[in-house]
Amino acid sequence: MEEQAYNEKWSFVVKWITVILLVVLFFVIVIPWSIWNEEKYYQDLCHWKMTNLWHAQRLYHDLRKEYNPNLRETLQFIDQVRDSVLADSMYVREQRINFNNEWIKIFVPPYWHEDFDTSFANSYSAQDTSEEIIYTALVPNDQTGLIDTMYLNRIRDRWMYTDTLWDGRIIDTSVEMRIERVMKYDRYNLVDSLLICPLVKEMYTATLSEDSLLTIYCPTRGGVEFRRYYFFAFSDTGHGHIQDGNRSWQ
Repeated sequence: MEEQAYNEKWSFVVKWITVILLVVLFFVIVIPWSIWNEEKYYQDLCHWKMTNLWHAQRLYHDLRKEYNPNLRETLQFIDQVRDSVLADSMYVREQRINFNNEWIKIFVPPYWHEDFDTSFANSYSAQDTSEEIIYTALVPNDQTGLIDTMYLNRIRDRWMYTDTLWDGRIIDTSVEMRIERVMKYDRYNLVDSLLICPLVKEMYTATLSEDSLLTIYCPTRGGVEFRRYYFFAFSDTGHGHIQDGNRSWQ
């Protein structure tokens, strides 16, 4: 009886030790995994923000032929130009803009606004419904000597029926509804949160060298480390920089 009680006691102890070891093993595996995922999340988000800041500088350079190391001012400037283009589709080429109570000369490339939208906005697929005017025309066929019936789109085929040498005759007009899939973009506002590194909550910085080489730095230069759950550490060697459009990361 005593031996049986002794065995049962040790069996109970072994079971509890096994449970504790399994719990420890679980945390040893899960906690580092969650920390690695957290590091990857902040790294990707930081790289995304820095890439957008570089796009902003690139678009600013298109307008003024120079870079601006003031990142906040750059965002505000190109956002204001985009609003001007949105309000007036003829706001292209040589223009003037009132920014910070100062009139500034800029050059807006013809498709600058599309570059802006595709750089910052989120694209999505949508359906567009449009009306198309179709002309029914009778056109002599020189080869057969007969009269052919043609259907002309008012816009796409304008070059044909407005030609002075065209000898056809429009006899009818109809309206067709056309549904097509198109790519559209959400309106994207360049807010100040884009300027803040999500990991250390400090602002990105930019420097402009004497030969006009712009570099955007993340405030995590030199690396950062935080304690996690007493025994683990969140460690990051830094998120790099972008110099003249070239990223320091792969």
